[in-house]
Amino acid sequence: MDVTRDNFDHALAEFRLAISSCDFAAIDMEMTGLYADRARQPSHLDTKNERYHKLLQSVESYAVIQVGICLFSWVDSKPDEPKDGYYEARPFNFNVFPCTSVGGFPIESHFGCKNTAFEFLARNSFDFNKWVYQGIPFLNADQAERIRSDRVSLLTKRQPRMEVDDQHKAFVRDLEAALRKFMKSKADKILRYQTANSYERKLVYDVVARHNTLGTRSRHGCIEIFKGTRKGMAKHVAQKIHALNTSIDEARGFCQIIDILSAARKPVIGHNMLLDVMHAYSKFYKPLPATRSAFGKSLPQFLPILIDTKYIIESTPAIKARYRTSNLDEIAPMLERETQRGQTHGMIRNHPQFTRDVTHTMHEAGFDAYMTGATFIRLLNLEGELHLTAGSVSSELVLYRYINRLYVALGDELYWNLSGDSAKESRAMHAANGHVTVAEALDDTLANSDTPSLSDGCCSADDDDDDDQCSTGFEVVAFDDLVPVLEELSMEQ
Repeated sequence: MDVTRDNFDHALAEFRLAISSCDFAAIDMEMTGLYADRARQPSHLDTKNERYHKLLQSVESYAVIQVGICLFSWVDSKPDEPKDGYYEARPFNFNVFPCTSVGGFPIESHFGCKNTAFEFLARNSFDFNKWVYQGIPFLNADQAERIRSDRVSLLTKRQPRMEVDDQHKAFVRDLEAALRKFMKSKADKILRYQTANSYERKLVYDVVARHNTLGTRSRHGCIEIFKGTRKGMAKHVAQKIHALNTSIDEARGFCQIIDILSAARKPVIGHNMLLDVMHAYSKFYKPLPATRSAFGKSLPQFLPILIDTKYIIESTPAIKARYRTSNLDEIAPMLERETQRGQTHGMIRNHPQFTRDVTHTMHEAGFDAYMTGATFIRLLNLEGELHLTAGSVSSELVLYRYINRLYVALGDELYWNLSGDSAKESRAMHAANGHVTVAEALDDTLANSDTPSLSDGCCSADDDDDDDQCSTGFEVVAFDDLVPVLEELSMEQ
């Protein structure tokens, strides 16, 4: 579903309904740029803190212009169907543009654009006019509260008097005289005062605000001044505050989608997703913390379960050797072709209402989100790896060892465990597939007071009598069981 401001309300209702029954969501984003120069690009020699600050600079410099979210739900096959079941996909492609006004007040924001990024987007058929003119506005909670506080303060507190320049002192004197006459008159209920420019309008608002029983309404070419009692003025201010709150709620726009996603506590899948997660946090939730450790502690409150498909590929030697790439636009088509040839399981269908917008165009956020989720399903269904069989329980399973490990490739480390740094893992440890039971993993996790992360142990040559476990190499746990554990541990930290 391609979503602009014109059909956002419908998409919002559809998204709210669909996420309650989905098993996981996949995300992707398109931005106006990545890194300003070579010095700010990620390097294998970065420390974790250096990498975080490089990504932080990128997030603060560039805008998100498109967000793809694809919801996947397991559907059991009907009795007359031969298949075991399938995943049903609902891809949403949200075109987003920063909010420009709230209740008639302009909201300005600044972001960078990189020429190579725009050229790349144009080559992939990105519609810049649609982005600007039809993009869904967004205003995160911190921005909304700051605007609300400023506007309410203007409405309820007496403001310092404006400095009047010499040219407009006569204008103020005439206005004050007109107000005195208006207040003495019992017949006149409304005074329409003509203004020639925005400065004169501000002067009128400033002078009238000194009178507790006078109110103003903006009209074309003039300001309408009316009389009222103190009680009536209080009611008038309350109505303005209500209208302001309504305008702010509308201006939050796309942030409502992220609020719903966060509140749902569903697993979120991405590909090389750390930058996407940081953009989502900063643009649609609240400002990013200054330090990596603070970000890691606050992230579980935002999105508690994250799984990075690039890390799955890079950390699993059998998968890496088979496909020799971890780039989404290369491995996704390979996995899709294998599925079509019947070499792997994992049937995926689009929900009937979401067939129109499957453009099959890489680098459209909605389609990339769909391909990320589909890749996740197919990776877990590879021959010789974990096989998700049919049934409602299997649709909620994931490889425990991949949760909250986001791919970064720092020196000999493949990932960040953003929920804690107690688990250390090097590339050498991936020489063999690991096997740790869920019970052992939870015991280890609870003992270390750390959000789920477990080291890779190895299936040794002496374990040949346990072929089934060693051939799979992984243990699984239900998402519904993990969420409360993750949230409890994050609160302890």
